[in-house]
Amino acid sequence: MTIEADVNAIADMVKGRITGSFDSGLKIIGTCSIDNYVPDKISFIRNEKYAGYAADLRDAVILIPEDLADYCEKYPQNVYILVEDPAVAMMDIQDFFYGDLSDFGKEGTASSARIDETAEIGDGVYIGENVVIGRNVVIGSGTRIHPNVSVYENCRLGSDCVIDSGACIGTPGFRIEQDVPQKTVRRMLHVGSVVIGDRVEIGANTTIDRATFENDATEIADDVKIDNLVQIGHNAGIGARNVIAAQTCIGGSVKTGEDVWIGIGVTVSNGVKIGDRAKLLLNAVVAYDVPDDEVVSGFYAMPHRTWKNLWEKWRKQG
Repeated sequence: MTIEADVNAIADMVKGRITGSFDSGLKIIGTCSIDNYVPDKISFIRNEKYAGYAADLRDAVILIPEDLADYCEKYPQNVYILVEDPAVAMMDIQDFFYGDLSDFGKEGTASSARIDETAEIGDGVYIGENVVIGRNVVIGSGTRIHPNVSVYENCRLGSDCVIDSGACIGTPGFRIEQDVPQKTVRRMLHVGSVVIGDRVEIGANTTIDRATFENDATEIADDVKIDNLVQIGHNAGIGARNVIAAQTCIGGSVKTGEDVWIGIGVTVSNGVKIGDRAKLLLNAVVAYDVPDDEVVSGFYAMPHRTWKNLWEKWRKQG
């Protein structure tokens, strides 16, 4: 069944205001990208970089931030809904039109899942095909675990988490000792746990190592969002609302503050401390502590403005 809503209803939904002339009975049947606009759907422009797309459209319905209101007059052939943050508003609209396509609300355990009898599973949990849940695992209510996930013994997952396919939680850490004279290589036995807060999302094929010692835990705080193919080492502590992009490698005992952004392919060396609201940009190699609110980039990472100035200097010399 096609879901539809008129423009006024959508504006009310996102607490926006409409500008431009339009048919009050205009129905919207879904969402689309601004560079591939589809009639009768709604798109968004977040910043000036994309505002030029509005010039080539006609009768489009577009979410736009208040600080770009002048574009509504510049390209008056479209209908605009002005909001504080178009991306956030688009999330609400996306949920409205396509919420029934997600797995939210799905419950039950697939027949091929293997769950140890000592595990504690909360209400409304979904566990997909070939999931393995180990001894003494605790899973909070409403959490969704997709196929082929492994949760090792003694780990705890909070409520309303999403664990995507292939993720491994509680794997042994990579604490290796090489005894060259004896020609031996040994891995330290890891007997700690992983503790994950509420509303955490863990992407496909991401690995989170358990802590080394029995009373310790690798900790992921509430509302952390982790992309695919991320490695988090033993004894790490990831602060609330961190966002960690794909192919990031976080070494053992790293501690991050709250609201940290970690970009694609970042490497953080063992034991480094990252301050609140810090941003680690694309492919940065972070070997030293990063203070609150700092933005770092490069190899080895340094304040981003410093890195840009050095790059410009090197580029001109070359």
